Amino acid sequence: MIVSYPAGGSTDTVARLFAAKLSQVTGQPVVVDNKPGAATNIGSNIVANAKPDGYTVLFGGGTPTLNTVFGPAPSFDPIDDFQPVSVIARVPFVIATRTDSAFATVQDMISKSRATPGKYTISSAQLSLYVELMKHRAQAPLLHVPYKGGAQATNDVIGGQIDTVFSLVPVVLGYLQSERLTALAVTSKERNPALPSVPALQELGVDLDLSVWFGLLVPANTPAHIVQVLGDATRRVVQDDTFSNKLADIGAQAAFSSPAQLTEQMKQESQQWNQLAESIPQLRQATKQR
Repeated sequence: MIVSYPAGGSTDTVARLFAAKLSQVTGQPVVVDNKPGAATNIGSNIVANAKPDGYTVLFGGGTPTLNTVFGPAPSFDPIDDFQPVSVIARVPFVIATRTDSAFATVQDMISKSRATPGKYTISSAQLSLYVELMKHRAQAPLLHVPYKGGAQATNDVIGGQIDTVFSLVPVVLGYLQSERLTALAVTSKERNPALPSVPALQELGVDLDLSVWFGLLVPANTPAHIVQVLGDATRRVVQDDTFSNKLADIGAQAAFSSPAQLTEQMKQESQQWNQLAESIPQLRQATKQR
């Protein structure tokens, strides 16, 4: 199972939880092989060109679709060169700040950033596109400071060098639970079960429903019966309470879909990012920070 991210991150954590359970369900060893680089294109390309026999699979998400719009352009087609199997998990982003911050609420962040554009900062681990989309929808002119990794992006907020951090929930959940950071809002349509007291941006009038998804994909032309076997096994994994509870503990939510549903989702996302790229110039500019 190819994972297009380095070991130790939130994607790798979810991937290894899934791989361990998939091995139990199928009775087959599942080996996780981290192949990061080129904004996930390297790992995805390996699977796109693999033999379609069900033995080389991709634990992936929507980044290749993003790359076709914003770059780096992949050498494969993220729609035509893969056969989606199922969604596995969804993870929202969270906006957090230190406990003695100038922002008591996300409304404070928005109003104060509007009053003094560019004065207040928000960090992320190279999530420039998502940050710019959030800023645009919230009309919050924060200064985005991209970092290479989530740890440094978070630690500089705790240390007072940066005002807020924009991160996937699993990356900062421990800091929130230990009260080293305070969550202002999550970006999903509804509240996250791991942070039940934290409002969703939509509750506060910001039209944004933003999460990343992780799913299982195989090379195009993989026989239908193999896709069915993998899909049935994935459904058993995500419906297992042990697996879903472990995901919930780190701020992720187990999910399942049919191959057709995931295919349609990927097509819609491609259209949406193309439309957003045309309507929001800041997103094009953000690609220089990726």
